[in-house]
Amino acid sequence: MSLRRRLVFASVLSIPLLLAFVAWLALAIARQGGLAPFQVPAGGATPVAADAATLARGRYLAAIGNCAGCHTASGGAPYAGGRGFDTPYGTVYSSNLTPHAGTGIGDWSLAEFRHAMRHGVSRNGVQSPVFPYANFARLDDADIEALYAWLRSLPPVDGAPPANALGFPANLPGAMTAWRLLYYRPVPVASGAGGDPLQRGRYLVDGIGHCNLCHGSRGTLSSQHAEGYLAGGQLRGWYAPALDAETLERYPAAELARYLREGMSSVSGAYGPMADVVYANLQHLTEADALAMAQYLKAVPPPPPVRRTSARLKASDRQLAIGERLYAEHCAGCHGEDGSGEPGRYPALATSTAVLATSPANAVNLVLLGAVAPTTPGNPAPWTMPPSAHRLAAADVASLVNYVRSRWGQGGRLVTAEEVRTLGSAWLD
Repeated sequence: MSLRRRLVFASVLSIPLLLAFVAWLALAIARQGGLAPFQVPAGGATPVAADAATLARGRYLAAIGNCAGCHTASGGAPYAGGRGFDTPYGTVYSSNLTPHAGTGIGDWSLAEFRHAMRHGVSRNGVQSPVFPYANFARLDDADIEALYAWLRSLPPVDGAPPANALGFPANLPGAMTAWRLLYYRPVPVASGAGGDPLQRGRYLVDGIGHCNLCHGSRGTLSSQHAEGYLAGGQLRGWYAPALDAETLERYPAAELARYLREGMSSVSGAYGPMADVVYANLQHLTEADALAMAQYLKAVPPPPPVRRTSARLKASDRQLAIGERLYAEHCAGCHGEDGSGEPGRYPALATSTAVLATSPANAVNLVLLGAVAPTTPGNPAPWTMPPSAHRLAAADVASLVNYVRSRWGQGGRLVTAEEVRTLGSAWLD
């Protein structure tokens, strides 16, 4: 076959593929709401409402939304960005939110700020899904304007964050746009006002609180999907448990609200990453907002049972005997021989999320690292659990965790010494 005929043949084959791609692209753009989300409004500082009520509202939203936590590097100025987030596709660094005209949002208009919050697209391009614009898109105009006003009131800091260090394929031009077209679907703006506690609770949980970012399961390329809504997820070696009517059944709404604000309740206390969240953010919730969030979370339907199935523990008799001995030596003094604990001090193991969860990660981490509940006005002198990484070998930790989950848990996969070493490699021998 001549070169000319080969080229004609290739063209004939490629035309349907090209047409199919164009059709898919048009449909994907339509699902984004057209091209408007990719068209960034003009910049230029916008006069802001500087009244006390607006600034207080913005400060409150920034606090419960953890803006400083994500946008402050270790040892850096608050809100000046530069904190790195390790992801499966590389490291993403947070942006500077101070009103510096060169490296912050000092010359951003309110419209540009609102667009970035609602669509995840700014003058810096399409943002990584590490920035939870899927949640912030739900915020109403008044809340976004209050956030903008509060951030504009901060001291400006001249500091550009490091460039993102992404691997293939996330480092390709247009990768974030392609991800968005494939996996992101816009959501309607909600209302944070009104007298319905469930509506207010959902607005806070799904919006500024972005609870699903940690407590939701992930799909392809870290995408969020409806089936994984608040269904539990892995987070830096910890397991963020599912939040729904089934997992939260043992919490009265008032006690769950107390847990959110104080990091302690009659049922359990906050530990690990959740202790950080309570200390930095959730303790600032008003009593009404905490109760609204609790009531909404307790009304979330659980995922289908198929997502909860798992094999029963099958640890050997020898391993369980070792675990029972270790429990008597190191745990029974606080949690009791029967695991009942002491309300307000030592959680009962039969109702502990770390024991009941299908993932053993939290139970392993608690044995290795111990637990420290956050210090809050409602819990100024929290009780702590000492670490055991310095005194128990990986095999002993595995035996102890398997014994506890076998006796008081609902079954789950066996924990191995190798998994313990992986979770706590920096702490073990």
